[in-house]
Amino acid sequence: MLRSFHALTVLMLLGTVATPAVEVTREGDRWLLENERLQVRVDPALGRIGVREKPGGREWVQAPAWDARFTDVRAAEGPARGLCFKAPSGGGLAVTMTLREKGADLFVEIDLKDRGARIENLFVLEPFVPEPFAVDPSGAALVVADYCDGHLYPLDLAPFPRTWFDLWQIDMPWAGVCNLKDGSGHAIIVETPDDAFIRMAGVKRGDRQILAPQVGFRPSKGQFRYPRRFFYHFASTGGYVTLAKRYRAHAREEGLIVPFSEKVAKNPNIARIFGAPDVWGDASLKLAREAKAAGIEKMILHGRASPEEMKAINELGYLTSEYDNYTDILPMEAGKEVDAQHGRIPDDVVLKADGQRMGAWLTWDKKQYMKRCPALWLEAAKVVIPKVLEKRPFLGRFIDVTTAEALYECFDEKHPLTRSEKRRCGVDLFGYARSLGLVLGGEHGRWWAVPHLDYIEGMQSGGSYSWPAGHLIRPKAKDEKFTGPWGDNYAKWADYEKWGIGHQYRVPLWELVFHDCIVSTWYWGDASDFLLEAAPEVTPKKDAFNVLYGTIPILWANKEGGWHAARDTFLRTCRNTCKLHEVIAAEEMLSHEFVTPDRAVQRTRFSGGTGGITEVIVNFGDAPFEAQLGGKTYVLPKNGFAVKGPRIEQSLALAQGKPVTTIQAGSYRFTE
Repeated sequence: MLRSFHALTVLMLLGTVATPAVEVTREGDRWLLENERLQVRVDPALGRIGVREKPGGREWVQAPAWDARFTDVRAAEGPARGLCFKAPSGGGLAVTMTLREKGADLFVEIDLKDRGARIENLFVLEPFVPEPFAVDPSGAALVVADYCDGHLYPLDLAPFPRTWFDLWQIDMPWAGVCNLKDGSGHAIIVETPDDAFIRMAGVKRGDRQILAPQVGFRPSKGQFRYPRRFFYHFASTGGYVTLAKRYRAHAREEGLIVPFSEKVAKNPNIARIFGAPDVWGDASLKLAREAKAAGIEKMILHGRASPEEMKAINELGYLTSEYDNYTDILPMEAGKEVDAQHGRIPDDVVLKADGQRMGAWLTWDKKQYMKRCPALWLEAAKVVIPKVLEKRPFLGRFIDVTTAEALYECFDEKHPLTRSEKRRCGVDLFGYARSLGLVLGGEHGRWWAVPHLDYIEGMQSGGSYSWPAGHLIRPKAKDEKFTGPWGDNYAKWADYEKWGIGHQYRVPLWELVFHDCIVSTWYWGDASDFLLEAAPEVTPKKDAFNVLYGTIPILWANKEGGWHAARDTFLRTCRNTCKLHEVIAAEEMLSHEFVTPDRAVQRTRFSGGTGGITEVIVNFGDAPFEAQLGGKTYVLPKNGFAVKGPRIEQSLALAQGKPVTTIQAGSYRFTE
């Protein structure tokens, strides 16, 4: 005993025994939880929590809830270092907050002793408001991938565009607030997202009403059922890029970061989509041969041709694929079996909590599809896909709806589902299709599908469509009015320009997290060439976005599409976007930034392994911009760009006042 005490004394004198990495202390009624990065202050009497990020000195505070009070506050038991208390919302909800030894994350778990208890929507902790925002909210923005690659919504907008985000209807289960002036911010990353949502709650600070994100949880089949977990990440610098990269680190821990280096090793055909325009409307060998002759080296070609023609298309290096959908069904015909778009109605249809069967797609002529229960997707796919592959040598498959729709519950006793079980049905469906050696695409995108899909259609689009994009009806003019199956509910063109295609409010959150894992493009009803008649100026802007984000275009080869209506535009889009994507498809997007105060000029950087970084500069502004890149000066016109990397150099820049496009990648050379 004496010997042990002596050894400990010597170690302490030598300075090798440190204080605990995470400390829990008490100052009167207030409790403190600290690690090397964060100090968390819990005031039970006010029901309020404050956080200080130590290296930057930045403060975040909660406004006290009305008549709120934390009770039974104590240090957490067991190896975790943290605090436990009862939530002010009542009902016996227990909150545990913990810190890890390192990092600027505050972890929260909410539990209930009786997990079978009936509950309603839970709001347990008040939203955090960074102190500077309370004084001057200008420059502060909500950061969220809300059914698109990512948006910045200024917090001083009135009215605010969206105030409720169900986490099964946005693309990554997190949202944050950042100060675009100094780069400080915080994110809420939800670890149990299936029954979660984030709302923009009003917080009064002095004479100001400030919006801030607040996490909440729904019941699962009416009950609490399981512990709910989320964490806050606090940052003094780096803004939305830092927040996105923190979610990427979390996604890696969850097994969601599966890079193309791993995917291609299992299925080499995935490399066929690197630098491949995503083409709909004509799947003929004639088109494929014409495209090859025109210099389109790779292509995703959707649709059916004869087996012989498809074999020839595959031999050209293209990826043959077709549309598929197991979600929306009509009644089976007599004597037929279940297939992709037919099922046993009403038996196969989702039963809602109110006892009604769930409707699905409504066609323009009012034909009502019904929603097949996800528990039956795999059964139908096993009937359909093997028969298709017996007859035609498809290399890929596009499965619609599954990654675009919400998570929902089914109350049919023959195939009951929670939202979590519904999500796993999507994983099982994709896993089966991939087990058949297919390159897999999906509509839009969701975080949970990244390991199981190879490309997604819709992530590039920002929503707010002014036309029936889902029904593939092209507008003739910007102000054209549509009254569709669900009424006249289309956005104004100004909203599409601002949120759908506007460069001031878009940020590539999805690409910052998943660029090296999955290929993304525009929605098929918002394709690169979809507005040739209504707004031809949008096509080169979409090309510029594809260059900036390192993504592929989606194009149409039907009679209205660019292949027939504007062949030069079709080929220009492919040329200016696809060679770059082929080079950097498997690289991580490292950063994104606004170069000019008006956000017209933007820059991205992509990893390049041992060869260095690929840097991209794009000018969305009307005035030319002089960019410096790789020791050269480029005068970039509107939608012009400059790219420099170890394996590619390309630009669309002015030379003697005229736009000149130059692309050099390996043995490929182009100048116009």
